[in-house]
Amino acid sequence: MNSIKKTVAIASILSIVFGCSISKEMKTDKTQISDNIELKISDLLAKMTLKEKAGQMLNIGLPTVLKGEYWAEKNSVDFDAEKVKKYIIDLGVGSIHNTPGFLANRDDWYNIVKTIQDSIMQKSRLKIPVLYGIDNIHGANYVEGSVMFPHQIGLAATWNTALTKRSAEITSYESRAASLPWNFNPNADVAMNPLWGRVSESFGEDPYLISEMTNAYIEGSQGESLDNAKSTAVCLKHFIGYGAGRNGKDRANAIIPENSLRQYFLPPFKSAIEKGAMGVMISSNAVNGIPCHISSYYINDILKGEMNFKGVVISDFSDVEFLIGAHQSAKDKREATKMAVNAGLDLLMNPYGDDVVDIIVDLVNAGEIKMSRIDDAVTRVLRLKFELNLFNVPYNKPTEYPDFGSEKHIAANYEMASESITLLKNENAILPLNKEKKVLVTGYAANSINMLNGAWSRTFLGQETKYNDPSKLTILTAIQKEIGASNVEFVEGTDYLEDINSDLAAEKAKNADYIVVCVGEIPATEKVSDINELELPKAQQELVKKLAKTGKPIILVMAQGRPRIIKEIEPLVSGILMAYYPGQEGGKAISDIIYGTVNPSGKLPYTYPMYSGNMVTYYHKKTDIRDANWGYNGFYPQFEFGFGLSYTTFEYSNLTVSKDTLALNDEFKVAITVKNTGKRAGKEIVELYIKDLVATVSPDSKKLTRFAKIDLKVGESKTVEFNLSTKDLESVGINNKWIAEEGEFEIQVGGNPQELQRKLIFLKL
Repeated sequence: MNSIKKTVAIASILSIVFGCSISKEMKTDKTQISDNIELKISDLLAKMTLKEKAGQMLNIGLPTVLKGEYWAEKNSVDFDAEKVKKYIIDLGVGSIHNTPGFLANRDDWYNIVKTIQDSIMQKSRLKIPVLYGIDNIHGANYVEGSVMFPHQIGLAATWNTALTKRSAEITSYESRAASLPWNFNPNADVAMNPLWGRVSESFGEDPYLISEMTNAYIEGSQGESLDNAKSTAVCLKHFIGYGAGRNGKDRANAIIPENSLRQYFLPPFKSAIEKGAMGVMISSNAVNGIPCHISSYYINDILKGEMNFKGVVISDFSDVEFLIGAHQSAKDKREATKMAVNAGLDLLMNPYGDDVVDIIVDLVNAGEIKMSRIDDAVTRVLRLKFELNLFNVPYNKPTEYPDFGSEKHIAANYEMASESITLLKNENAILPLNKEKKVLVTGYAANSINMLNGAWSRTFLGQETKYNDPSKLTILTAIQKEIGASNVEFVEGTDYLEDINSDLAAEKAKNADYIVVCVGEIPATEKVSDINELELPKAQQELVKKLAKTGKPIILVMAQGRPRIIKEIEPLVSGILMAYYPGQEGGKAISDIIYGTVNPSGKLPYTYPMYSGNMVTYYHKKTDIRDANWGYNGFYPQFEFGFGLSYTTFEYSNLTVSKDTLALNDEFKVAITVKNTGKRAGKEIVELYIKDLVATVSPDSKKLTRFAKIDLKVGESKTVEFNLSTKDLESVGINNKWIAEEGEFEIQVGGNPQELQRKLIFLKL
């Protein structure tokens, strides 16, 4: 027995003999570490002046301490000595964010962070390290050479929490390789409105799926301990209701009744905080007309109170200032700062300067902000710095991260892209295509890496081509590599909004056996991503219509962040692949699915609407789908939430529930057998929904309660078991509390939302 096995064996014996004393000791060690941190914080607080405390509450942008204009594009880092002295050494700024104005590599980032930390820890009075935060949204996207994964909506489409966890582990590793310890991610927003431009950055529309994916991301990012040099702290965003803007626009006012707030929007955040999330970013929007940044009810009462959140609450970019000009809720910066800090904000992202520091000092001296509120905010900021071990290791040597951008990380990225892509139509089993046949590839997204990567890819919008990795394949070049360039004809067809040469594409199609049309939307985020209509741009639809007249079979590939309406062209195509924004390996993954190397296994994480006037989530009320004939057939999406096809077939049978009558607090099991009845191995997502048949508050059509992704060989069967309790039957009642009412509930299980097996159970109170 080698020493490792011997140690494990001894540990196992000791655990049994001494009643799990080892795990108790580990828990005690963590408690001691936590207590030690709290003592250190108290010691620091006692030494700090009011202005130094206010300085800890300030987050500025990196360009503020560099030479030149804030938004000027740069080629190198040139610190301004006077600004470094002002903000870092004398003030002791608490946090910094943003990029240097160019795509920095690991060494650049190391030198940036080292300069900042050395300045503050060697020359400032209290030597408190800076907390550096950044938007590494789908990989360490602001670090040259890093792996860029599918966006969150693509990860959600995998329905594979292990892959989401792995993406976070790699993102964390590659961020730390650049000395970036705090990531403004994941996005826990519930994306109810498909018009919203940041659907791609979310995990979709379902609170349970969002919660599971968010928790997996936290587990991967923060690991077992934040003081591990491979772990980064997360910052959940955006609290609360950002994805529910009434008009579908970025930062738009959301109308969210208390019942809906607690049923849909709070659960992902509550679950994530229980998982150990250490940062929360407040939403830029208003809910019911009240800007989230000044809602003491949301921040103090719910987030810090009900949810017992002990981490850092940070504003979004300039959002305290936006309380004046955008929300018109404050007359000036002083009033805005007072409202935000008293509402519970700990860290103010005030990118251009330090005016809020003097304002905070003045407000405290005037008795308008209590010192206890300031101490609470600073305690939270310091706690995160201690948890991240920044006082001992304020930056990381790039050479200590040999797997940065490695083949191992690239392979994981490819796996994520492959499992995310969702087959939505496969008429007469047109896919996979025959590799010996001629193909025309055309469309806006056909030959663009940017269309695969989306926003937050080397630049904010992700539209700049000069940073693209030439080794990565577009859809076109991947297909050329797969079947040979001589078998592929390429015509651009259209731009995003305008026709380029669609007539030429139609002419060339006459010599092809198949047509692959790649449509999509221009990469963008935040306000730039706002649109006024959800339909796929007319020029791109017209291209499909022209090509359809040739009579050649068309495969439609959609590279887009949100579901663009395609009702006019869907009947004209034989196959449809939803690629979302699949990242750097997306081109290869799409090609491998088109030609059968990979069997698609993704399923939609949102409801794909057919009409812009009928955008309803799958968990709607019955009255939402009342039709013009007074029936209830008004739910007619293009594709349902949870839908996705495979190149094989699966048969569901023998649905069982361990108890058909339940008492309060009972636990029960649901099991179902799944068999691969097709001709190739495949992955299947087993979805379990619960429908409350009668409730005082009108019940949802159903709610996702569990899911599992399984692998099945040809002819193989597996029985999938889910453990549930009566808590899973609860919903938010008329008094805005989670309750389960006596009555019948329907258990629905399957892999196709239109073909779910059902069983009734009864809850008796």
